[in-house]
Amino acid sequence: MSALVWKELRENIVWAVLLMLALAGAEIYALHYVEYGGSLDLNFFDGVTLCKSTFLMVTTFGSALAGLALGLLQVLPELKRDRWAALLHRPLPRGQIFWGKALAGLLLYFIAAGLPFLFSVWHVATPGNINAPFVPAMIRPGLADVISGVAFYFAGLAVALQGGGILWRALPFLAAFHSAFTAHYEDLFRVAVEGSAAMALTLCVAGWGAIHARDTLRGRPWLGWMAFLIVAFYGACSFGDLVYLAGELTGRKGTSTYSYWQVLDNGRPVRFDYINGILVSATDPDGKPFTEPKYHLDRVRSYTLGMNQATSYVGNPHGWHYRWQTEYYRESNNYINPLQSYSHPRLEQWFHINGDSHYVGVLPIEKKVFAQLGAKGFAPAEAAVPALSDKTKIGESGNGVLFVADRETLRYVRLSKREITPLPLPAPGPIHGMSRFWARVPSGNVGFKGVALGAMMAAYDDKGQLAATLPYQYDVDRWGQLSVGVLPSLDRFVLQYAPSIWIDGKTRKTMPQYVDLVDSKGKVLQSYTCLPTPREVYSTTWGSFIAKRLNSPAFFFGEMLYQCVGAALGSSRLREKWEENWGENTKNTDERARMIGLVALVLAGVTFFWARRTQVPSRLVLAWTAAVLVLGLAGFVMFWLAGARPRTVPCVACRRLRRIDHDQCSQCGAGWPVHAADDTEIIDHSIVRVPAPFA
Repeated sequence: MSALVWKELRENIVWAVLLMLALAGAEIYALHYVEYGGSLDLNFFDGVTLCKSTFLMVTTFGSALAGLALGLLQVLPELKRDRWAALLHRPLPRGQIFWGKALAGLLLYFIAAGLPFLFSVWHVATPGNINAPFVPAMIRPGLADVISGVAFYFAGLAVALQGGGILWRALPFLAAFHSAFTAHYEDLFRVAVEGSAAMALTLCVAGWGAIHARDTLRGRPWLGWMAFLIVAFYGACSFGDLVYLAGELTGRKGTSTYSYWQVLDNGRPVRFDYINGILVSATDPDGKPFTEPKYHLDRVRSYTLGMNQATSYVGNPHGWHYRWQTEYYRESNNYINPLQSYSHPRLEQWFHINGDSHYVGVLPIEKKVFAQLGAKGFAPAEAAVPALSDKTKIGESGNGVLFVADRETLRYVRLSKREITPLPLPAPGPIHGMSRFWARVPSGNVGFKGVALGAMMAAYDDKGQLAATLPYQYDVDRWGQLSVGVLPSLDRFVLQYAPSIWIDGKTRKTMPQYVDLVDSKGKVLQSYTCLPTPREVYSTTWGSFIAKRLNSPAFFFGEMLYQCVGAALGSSRLREKWEENWGENTKNTDERARMIGLVALVLAGVTFFWARRTQVPSRLVLAWTAAVLVLGLAGFVMFWLAGARPRTVPCVACRRLRRIDHDQCSQCGAGWPVHAADDTEIIDHSIVRVPAPFA
């Protein structure tokens, strides 16, 4: 077997080296690619270093293409000119031949795709190469792509070893595509890697089975044909992925309507009404459209104030918490957040490292770390920095300024001067939240920071000076979603009250909002009551609509059962998912369940009659019908592509289809017709010919 491994390495090492050079060059170019011009990548809008969209595009498609190419190149050249027969006649079982090829192929794939990725990681981790700090966790997206490429490698082997028609041979590739498609949109890194590794193992076993019998499943080991059936199922699922992508391109199903309240630069609230994302009306609290020329419908949004929510509600007596949300492992914001991310020359760039919650300063020109900021203040680049508390609230303002709030204290941090200044609070804590807001003036935007206290909102300017105190005028337990803004005159502030987030959604939709125009001393100059907006209707895309209703019954109902059992056992995450499906979305979930069951039932009926018509054995007819009933559309496509249906021809006697491997028609019992003699027969068994004696 070692000789076979060396043979494979010797024959394919050139391809692996060429792929390695191509991928390494593409990945390094992607790391240094600057989309918006300039010599330094300082905007970070498309991600940071190993999570840049250009880099991940290379790892996604490059790893898949490298794996698929190596798998095909190991087998396809040997299928010509009897080289395959010579290989199989070696004194090795066919299974060992496959494992020898697979072992050599994995080494070649590591050279082609693994080494370029490791080189890219080393390049980013080495100081002086990249103008951003290295975060080890950011290797996850690229590593997931490299592991996904292993599935494409075994798919290439299986495609080359598989006989039959085009669709039959393409099933392994389609299964690898479905696995990569799912992993790309999966939130958790662990789940994405587990799915890719499981698919790679399944494709490996399916390829091992294919080398024993290329054109049929009957001659394969039982583990091999079981693996191929799993591959066929997930290959059929890829048709659902294609349907989903096609549906996404066709737009949305139905009409989306939604409304919300904002505040204009004169302090008056305005209700915006949208249909399919297009603004159709802008009205005041009395329901009248604005008559001032500058608030014309096509430009009224440019006069709204820059406001943000400071807190969901003051205090926490109700024990409410945000719903559990999974972070998408391919987004760099889960690992690192650059401050003031825009392109212009500057001496230093600061980043927040999410994992151990501290700040790192980088000199973009020299491409090196020069300082850090942690719980105990600023520290040198080489020092161990204690992390900030997970309860610390941090608000970014312009010009390298941070507002850092603990429960009872507020600090003003100037990054450029390495200064930390305590700020006095106009009222006792605790601090419930912060938000940045700004005013548009001719010279640019003037920023402020709103700090939500128990009795008032404190507004600080970007220099850390207290600009206004805004006492609450309403019950902030029930109207505690607080947003703050400032008029262009900079002496009038806006406080907007929306229903608190702990109140159930159905009740919140019936509650009004309030907007107060307040001076810097807290005196209310004008109050507005904003009536509840109409119920929001968001239409789904055709791709999502179709994909959810063509789901396999086993997966849909299995997921519902999993959520139900998990909720009963105390899992808060699964309880929230169960309540989401069978609470406010009960009608939609029930409709999906009915449609999935109906589609599976119809397809199972079609499968039953199709299998009967094509003379499939009775036990297989029932097995395929049950499989389609459980697996739905994917099971039907699987039967269409991988189902072993005997060849049939019309019977001469009854004109119904009959199997060519049976002597009698199963419908009428007729045998095969006897062909009339046409003087081309070599031997006629009906006449005994006696050879003439020699003369």
